[in-house]
Amino acid sequence: MIHLIMAVLLILLLIYVAALYESTALVLLAFLLAGLVGSAFLLLLWRLAMLDVDITIPMTLAESGRPVGVRFPMRAKRTLLGKTRVRVLVEGRQLPGMKKKRIWLTLFAPSASEETVRKEVTMHCAGGYEYRLRRVRVYDWTGWFSLEKRVNRSAVTQLLPQVHELPIRLSGAVRGFFGEAEVYDDLRGGTDQSQVFQIRAYVPGDRLQNIHWKLSAKSDELMVREHSLPKGCGIVLLLGSKGMERISPGQRDRFLQIAASVSFAMVDAGCPHIVSWQDAGVGDLVRMRVDDEEGFYEWQLLYLNARAGGPETDIEACYVQKYRSERCLHRICIEPDLKVRLDGKDWHSFAKKGDLKEELGALQLYL
Repeated sequence: MIHLIMAVLLILLLIYVAALYESTALVLLAFLLAGLVGSAFLLLLWRLAMLDVDITIPMTLAESGRPVGVRFPMRAKRTLLGKTRVRVLVEGRQLPGMKKKRIWLTLFAPSASEETVRKEVTMHCAGGYEYRLRRVRVYDWTGWFSLEKRVNRSAVTQLLPQVHELPIRLSGAVRGFFGEAEVYDDLRGGTDQSQVFQIRAYVPGDRLQNIHWKLSAKSDELMVREHSLPKGCGIVLLLGSKGMERISPGQRDRFLQIAASVSFAMVDAGCPHIVSWQDAGVGDLVRMRVDDEEGFYEWQLLYLNARAGGPETDIEACYVQKYRSERCLHRICIEPDLKVRLDGKDWHSFAKKGDLKEELGALQLYL
């Protein structure tokens, strides 16, 4: 637009000088330049009206530190009279409410078809990200003149924290922990009278109370009910919130990497556990049982979408107070200052800057 204004001023200047010196050549040059500018302006108006630009992110779930493909579908409603250079203004910000970053990207739109241009963007901090398309600027054949319009298209993606290996050893008490639960072991029987694990043939030593008399009468042999074994959670992973609003995005990402690595180590070792945190949106503790990889990814998504802030309370004390009747063997508490407590005692501090992968790999968690 600035170049267009400069061209108009130049035309006016040429007309003034031509009138001043009564120069026919300058008048012809001014009219020639005016025709060129008028044609460019009409072409720009046409291209601006006929071009539709959008923004999408097909991969709505990715891992931090890896490239994410941001796509710009461009569709020409009518012919644009040649391939068109386009510049778009994209605003990127980490949710919720983080500082916006603006960037201009150069694209090329097709003359009379649909085309998708892919740009790779890498973010190094876990969390939700929003990319909003704000302006579209189109150019004429010369690339000197341009017009732009405002748009409001957006796309969001969630970046999960990186997971690092953490050596872990589980005691027999943790592996054989018995407690009330709605989830039952698929491989072992137990003593829960309300659930049947399997029905099998009678073997000497089985209790008479477990004999399935109706089925035994039909099959002409003694059949026994084997009851289910509840899979209790003996480990609770607590994610603190003290000072969460004051830490940097990099420190928050380090905090999430530690939490995800501890949780994944327990999933990999076959140890069911509970993950709990404080959500200011609901004003209470939120907790989720994690038995497998599906639950591992689910709790991270819930946590990333939770609203941070609220009263800075001791999450371990709050959890014990709220679930005082619940049996558990160990409580692991991770605070935003990167200190980890095990059963109320300091276990390790990750506050020193360094390679988190090496630091976690050098430790061993005994439960």
